[in-house]
Amino acid sequence: TTDTDVIMKNSDFVISIGAALRNDSPAMKYAFNNVQKLNKGAGLYFHPVGDTLIPTFGKTVEIFNHKVGLEEAALYLVLDLFADKEKLPEEVKSYIDSFKKSETKTIKEKEVKTVKEMVLNEETGEEEEVSKKVTEMVDKEITVETNGLVDLLGGDASTFDAAFEKMMKKKESFSMMLGEDLYYHEKAENIAKLVALVEATCDIDVVMTPPKSNALGVALICELDDTQSGYTVGYNENGDFRLSALGNGDLDMPAMNQQEGTLCNIGKRVLPTNAAVEYNGYELNDLMKALVGAPELTVDWTVLLPTDRGFKAIAFDDLTNTFDNDGTDNRGYTLETLNVDTELPEVEKCDESALLEGEIAYRCNPARQFNDFTDKSHEIFETFALYASVEKAESLGDKVEVVFDNGSITLDVVADEKITGDIVKVPDFKAAQGVYDLFGESRYKTVTLRKV
Repeated sequence: TTDTDVIMKNSDFVISIGAALRNDSPAMKYAFNNVQKLNKGAGLYFHPVGDTLIPTFGKTVEIFNHKVGLEEAALYLVLDLFADKEKLPEEVKSYIDSFKKSETKTIKEKEVKTVKEMVLNEETGEEEEVSKKVTEMVDKEITVETNGLVDLLGGDASTFDAAFEKMMKKKESFSMMLGEDLYYHEKAENIAKLVALVEATCDIDVVMTPPKSNALGVALICELDDTQSGYTVGYNENGDFRLSALGNGDLDMPAMNQQEGTLCNIGKRVLPTNAAVEYNGYELNDLMKALVGAPELTVDWTVLLPTDRGFKAIAFDDLTNTFDNDGTDNRGYTLETLNVDTELPEVEKCDESALLEGEIAYRCNPARQFNDFTDKSHEIFETFALYASVEKAESLGDKVEVVFDNGSITLDVVADEKITGDIVKVPDFKAAQGVYDLFGESRYKTVTLRKV
């Protein structure tokens, strides 16, 4: 895997799947744009929600606004376009080839013919044979191969091959960005295998956007159950007992800028954080000390982070926190990665039965809102509302009730001029609204929209 800094410096071809770039990750949006503008690159963008910002990145960006649930097909297209076919399993090659179709088309073609005709010579009064060239448009039958994967994903197979050939000229470094849509996908396990197959057979670096701050660090040290059950404790989230830095929980906790510790960023760096604002209450470490025993300070855990997960046994006070004048990042350290040779994963075919139809809601925040803390900022004014294209917003009116299988939420309607299509966006940056409960294990849901 790679990170956005490497993409911006090295890549000249970038692919994005499963991420609403304008909303999900400013770093990934900037990297995608940077490849086009500064590296004179090209890109493929796959996402169900149309966004007028993406075409402005460059003329060599091919956009696929596909139906919800076709992310597997997008990865199969990546394999078709970029994989070393000798490395692909035979069943995968056969499946990809099943989308290819040859058809005969009749086209008009210019043809130059030599025509002979008798012309009267005015000087001699006799007819003479004269030859002249005449251009005619004639019908010609040709055999054309079309890629059904392109059409399935909302593209135009009749023009894609020619466009892709131009995009690939002088391209040497390839990257692929994967977004949060894939983590909540019904076929997430198969998608993970397809991504592994891309890494194994394509010369493509992969970067995965974290769904929340420090998601990578949490994933590395937490043991999670397959299903959630029983009494829950929510840390800045909903739960039966709430630990909160917002002042509205059962027990106060420090905010990010009120505590020392470490977090992992998208570049897989373990970064130190320092307290900028005073805090005089309990911390999570105080609960640990009372319940099971713990070091005196939260930062004393830093050196104890598991080395078998990529962490290093470095004390918090020994972590660097500087940049060089040339921009070199010296903060903390980079997680150790272990490369292991494994067999190619067995992947399943694309499940087209999982496609969503009807009115669809997408759990997605406005571009500048991420959580309750950004909502408290005096400089961010994007409201907690339903966001829709201008046309869709006009049809919905000022306020709607969004009805899910397990509940509903009433929201004001905001027209977003950059959205195209009929899918509406429901934000989740206010934990108390319980949006995650409504969407469950998915980022897209079929809903009923009722005017209020």
